[in-house]
Amino acid sequence: MRAIRTSSGCLLGPWVSRLGSCSRTLFGIRSFPAPSVMTQTGASSGTTSAGSDQVLLFCDWLNRQQWYDHFRAASVPVAWPEEIQNWAAVRYAIGWNFTAEVLSKMPGLRAIASMGAGVDHAIGPGIIPHGVEVVRIVDPLMAQRMATWVMWAVINFQRKMDMYGKAQAERRWDKKIENLKPWDNGEVRVGIMGFGVMGQASARLLVAAGYNVAAWARTRRTPTPTLAEDMDANGGGAVASVEGVHVYVGRDELRQFVERSDILVCLLPLTPETEGIINGEVLGWLPAGSGVINAARGRHVDEAALIKALDEGHVAGAILDVFATEPLPPESLLWSHPRIRITPHVSSITDVPNAVAQISENYRRLVSGLPLLNVVNKAAGY
Repeated sequence: MRAIRTSSGCLLGPWVSRLGSCSRTLFGIRSFPAPSVMTQTGASSGTTSAGSDQVLLFCDWLNRQQWYDHFRAASVPVAWPEEIQNWAAVRYAIGWNFTAEVLSKMPGLRAIASMGAGVDHAIGPGIIPHGVEVVRIVDPLMAQRMATWVMWAVINFQRKMDMYGKAQAERRWDKKIENLKPWDNGEVRVGIMGFGVMGQASARLLVAAGYNVAAWARTRRTPTPTLAEDMDANGGGAVASVEGVHVYVGRDELRQFVERSDILVCLLPLTPETEGIINGEVLGWLPAGSGVINAARGRHVDEAALIKALDEGHVAGAILDVFATEPLPPESLLWSHPRIRITPHVSSITDVPNAVAQISENYRRLVSGLPLLNVVNKAAGY
């Protein structure tokens, strides 16, 4: 491994130690420096040596001030929309759920940084001006969080935890539940839809625990440069394969992949091609008594078709972290369905220090005229 020097002249070590060697092996990606290593003189006053332009910070998250403070500490001159003094001078915008109206105010805009791993909020039709690059976060902590959430969901199905929860609520000591279907790890066929950073991290963790894992990708991926790969020429965020995992590719192999999956996990990016992909037909391909897990985007799943498959008993249960409408409305039938477990889009929360470090590095690269890292293919959607 080698260290590299960033565009701001700071030396980045090959690994941030907090994940440890076990995480490096399981998740297969590298960590990033905390923003403090990139902080330059004058950060406390909001000045920066990277340039005097204001950088738009656009989001309505509850922790938005935390992001603002971290960017300022990293010498990125962020400003809320109401603080922008000269919209024409803005070259870099950071945010979530941009609107075409806001982006149209910045004729000099050159790049947009997503505050999360997903970019569907930023690359919808008519949102991004022509010629503007979009960059995303590739974060080992987010991948680790997703992988552990996915494993929890898989184990929930495997060990029949919902049935035990019901028995507990009824004060019923019921060992017969386990006799319904004893299911050892190697017997559980997990199918992961989407084989990017999140999918690969989840696959590694499941394979290490002995699960029978396969994956499906819409296209064959060509690894692209990431900050992680820049730090280590032999590793990085987009690898071609995971040992022990067969990858099915394309629509022609989708049915074969689904039919061999006892538990179907959706970690796909949301694109026009993947929206609604888990529909009635695909659910019908699953083996009877299967489980569905969605931690990608709510619009991947036809919710009405899922409820129908659950009611008919073909699908035994679903664990959902994402929904077509968020927050999920109180009147949604999903809340009260006995075979659905809900978490409120928390499977992989963005780690602010790591995200700020990456977004700040791309700001400095933009100012210095260097290639940006983790650039999104807008046509592909990821």
